[in-house]
Amino acid sequence: MNMAKQEPTNRLSECTSPYLLQHASNPVAWQPWDDTAIELARKLDRPLLVSIGYAACHWCHVMEHESFDDEETAALMNEKLVCIKVDREERPDVDALYMAACQVMTGQGGWPLNAFLDPHTLKPFFAGTYFPPKQGYGRPSWPQLVIAMSDAWSGQRDGLVNNSDMIIEHINKMAANPTSDEGDLKELIEAVTEGSVQHSLKLFDTENGGFGGAPKFPHPMELEALLRYGSEQSKVAVEMSLRCMSERGLFDHLGGGWHRYCVDSAWAVPHFEKMLYDNALLLPIHSRALRDGVGDKLVHQRVIQLTLEWLKREMLDPNGGVWSTLDADSDDGTGHKEEGAFYVWTPQQVESSLGVQDGELACSRWTITKAGNFENSGSSVLAISDVEELSDEKEEELRLTLLKKRAERSRPGTDDKVLTSWNGMLLVALSELEGDLASEIGEHTVQGLLERSTNENGSVLRTWRGETDGGPGFLDDYAWAALGLLNWGIATDNETCIKRALSITKRLLKEFSDTDGGFWLSTSNHGELPIRQRCETDSAVPGSTSIVVRLLSTLLGIWPAHEESDSWRTYAMDSISKLGEGLKQRGPAYWSLLNASQDLLRPWAVWHIHHDGTEPEELRQLRNTAGDCQLVISTQSSSDGKERGDAPWMAWLCEGMSCKAPITKPSDLIW
Repeated sequence: MNMAKQEPTNRLSECTSPYLLQHASNPVAWQPWDDTAIELARKLDRPLLVSIGYAACHWCHVMEHESFDDEETAALMNEKLVCIKVDREERPDVDALYMAACQVMTGQGGWPLNAFLDPHTLKPFFAGTYFPPKQGYGRPSWPQLVIAMSDAWSGQRDGLVNNSDMIIEHINKMAANPTSDEGDLKELIEAVTEGSVQHSLKLFDTENGGFGGAPKFPHPMELEALLRYGSEQSKVAVEMSLRCMSERGLFDHLGGGWHRYCVDSAWAVPHFEKMLYDNALLLPIHSRALRDGVGDKLVHQRVIQLTLEWLKREMLDPNGGVWSTLDADSDDGTGHKEEGAFYVWTPQQVESSLGVQDGELACSRWTITKAGNFENSGSSVLAISDVEELSDEKEEELRLTLLKKRAERSRPGTDDKVLTSWNGMLLVALSELEGDLASEIGEHTVQGLLERSTNENGSVLRTWRGETDGGPGFLDDYAWAALGLLNWGIATDNETCIKRALSITKRLLKEFSDTDGGFWLSTSNHGELPIRQRCETDSAVPGSTSIVVRLLSTLLGIWPAHEESDSWRTYAMDSISKLGEGLKQRGPAYWSLLNASQDLLRPWAVWHIHHDGTEPEELRQLRNTAGDCQLVISTQSSSDGKERGDAPWMAWLCEGMSCKAPITKPSDLIW
C-alpha cells in the first residue's frame, strides 16, 4: 500500500502500557511514539499531535471523555493530524522535552500535555495542557485549536517553523549552565544548601505544615534536606509537616499510602491518585525522622506500617516487582466515574457498616461529618481526630471493618506496569526499614529487579508488564536500580544484589556520561529528539543525576580503595561542577543533588562486621543510630583482610582509607 495515501488507524491495542490501552478504543487514530507514526506524518505532511499523560491522571480522563471519545472531534483530529499518545512514565525523554516547550510558551505545565510538532524535525510549534470541548476558562475549544494548528501548518508554515526553532533554541539556553569557577565544591554546596534551607523556612506554613499554599505537595527531598540540616527550626518544620500530612487528607487512613497532593493548603482534600514514587520517597523520611527523634514515633510507625500493608495487599505483581499507580477515579455506584469515590464516606455509610455506637466512634476518630468536606457532596475525606474513649485495639477493629466494607466498592484502576526506577526507589526505602513485612516486600521487589528489570551484563529495562518487556531503561532506571540493589545487598548480605549493582553502574557510566561532565537522560537506543535531555533538577521525584551522585558516593564510602574509585569520584564531581551557576541561582530546584553532594564531599565512617552467621545483638542499635555517611556492613564473607578468625564475630571501624584496630566487645560497637 502507498503510505502517502494511507490513513492512520488506532494502533494502541498493540501496546502494553495501561494508559495507552485506555485510549485503544477511542475513535481517534492514536499511534504509539515510534518511527512508523513519525514517518506516516511526514508522508501525509500533517502536524504531529503528541498527547502525553499517565494512567492515574484525572484531567487526562476528563479530556478523553470530552474530546477523544467524541466521534465528531475524533474525525476532525484524524483528518487534520497524525495523533500520537505517549505514556510519560514510559518515555520521560519525550515528556521532558515537550513539557519544557509548554513551559516556555505558556509559563506553566501539567498533564494532559498536548504538543503540536513539525513532523520533519519533531520540534514543537505549540504546546498546552487541558483544552475544553467548548470555548471557556479563557481557552479555545479543542476543535478550534486543532483547526487553527492545521490551518497554520497549511498557510503559515514558515512562521511555525521559525517559532519552533526559537523554542528549541530557548530550551537549549535554559539547559546550559556555565561551569562554576568555585575552586572548592564543598564550600559551594554548603553555601547553596544554607541559602536553600533559609528560603525553605521562609516558605514554611506554620499553621498547616508544608511549604507555600495550594495546591500542596509533600516535597520529600526538601524535608530530607531539613532533617540533614538539623537546626531546631528545621526540625520543627519537618515534624509539623509530617504530622499534618499523616493525620489529614493526604494519607489514606483506612488502607495506607499517601495520595499525590492536596488541592488546598490545609492538607484536607487530596488529588486521590496513589503513585508508587510518592510512597517510596516518603517512607524513608518518616524512617529517618523516627531514628532522629523528630516528631511522635507513633505517627511515624503508624504510617509506615499501613503503607507497607497497602503495598503488600494491593501493589505486588505476581512475578515480582511492584505496580506503578492507583487511579484517582472510580465508579461512584451510579455508573459514573468520580474522583475520590472509593475513599470518601458519609456518616450514614459508616453507621450502616458498623452500627450506630461504633459508627459514631469511627466518625469522631476520622472526622466524618454530616456536612462533609468534599466538593459539596456531603461526603468526607478522612482525617485523624483525638477520641479519648477509643482504645488502639478498638480503633484497629473499626479500621479493618471499614476497610473490608470499602473493598466492596468499585476499585480505582491500577496501572500494573512495573517501572524499574520506581521499584529501585522503593527498594532504597525498604533497605532502611526493620521488620518482616518490609523484608518480605523487599525480597519481592528484588525478585522483579533481578529476574526481569535488569540483566547480568548491566543492561536495564524501563518497564515490563505481564510477560512483555518494555524498552531500554533511562538514566533514572539505571541509577535507582543500582542504588536499590546495592543498599539491599549491603543490608541483607546479598552478594548477587551487590554484583548486579556494580554491573549496572559500570554500564551506566559508559552509556550515559557526557564527556564534558554530567549525564544524559537517554542514549541512542531511545531514538532521536531535537534536544538530548538531561535530568538534573527535581520534579515530583529527584533529578536522575542526583541519584547517580548518591550511588557513586555510596560506592566510594563502601570501597574507597576500589580500582574504579578514582573514576567514580571524577564522574560525580564533574556532574556537580557542570551545574555550577545553576546551583547558585536555583538552589531549591536541586534539593536531591545538594543532599547527595554532601555524602560525596564528607568523610564516611563504615563498620565492617565479619560474623559466623549470627550478628551481635548490638548491631540493631548501631544501624538505628547511623547518621549521614555512616554505614554498617555485616557479612559472613571476609574481605580485604577482615577475617574474624576463631571469634564468632569481629568488627572494624573504617574512616576513608584507614581502619582502626579490630574489636570483639559488643559495647565498643558505637559511632
